[in-house]
Amino acid sequence: MDIILVRHGATEAGPGICQGQADTALSNQGFAGVQQLAANWTGAAPRFLFSSDLRRAQQSAQIFAAAFAIEPLSDARLREQDFGTWNGQHWNDIVRADASRHHHWQENWVIQEAPDGESFADVIRRTGAWLAALLGSTARDDCVLAIAHAGSIRALLCHALGLPPGRALAMAVDEACTSRIRYTAGQFEVRHINSTRFEAN
Repeated sequence: MDIILVRHGATEAGPGICQGQADTALSNQGFAGVQQLAANWTGAAPRFLFSSDLRRAQQSAQIFAAAFAIEPLSDARLREQDFGTWNGQHWNDIVRADASRHHHWQENWVIQEAPDGESFADVIRRTGAWLAALLGSTARDDCVLAIAHAGSIRALLCHALGLPPGRALAMAVDEACTSRIRYTAGQFEVRHINSTRFEAN
């Protein structure tokens, strides 16, 4: 089974914003970026199209849904990390107003929750639950497309690569870019990461 992970396009949030689970919309640039990516799809249409239930992912998924005449399946387990009270704030403002908690979080971000939010370990757990359910309900030759976020895609790639969560930030996951993993013979293979094109098998 092939799992193709796409990060949503650019949003209306300005640079430096901690988006987290703030429900931001795609910008015009974001729509164009995802449309360009979708236009480069090669091969048969995916059997399933999943999406985070956040608006920026849903809007990105609709572009692929129109291209493939397929209904997106919304799943909150694919959401971005929840940064709690920091969602939607500028990181510079967070550092100024909440310096102590930000410092503690930054030093322990894998296991430390953001205020009223979740840790990256929490994201690992919920995306792992989605992945396990997917493996239990799909066939060997299925292709699955999932529209998600930098945090949830990094978590899924950690599962696939067997990476410790602390190495997640070593992987670039840019907007309107794609990563492909393949599950075969009981293990994952990573075919490509953070590409602006759907690269051939």
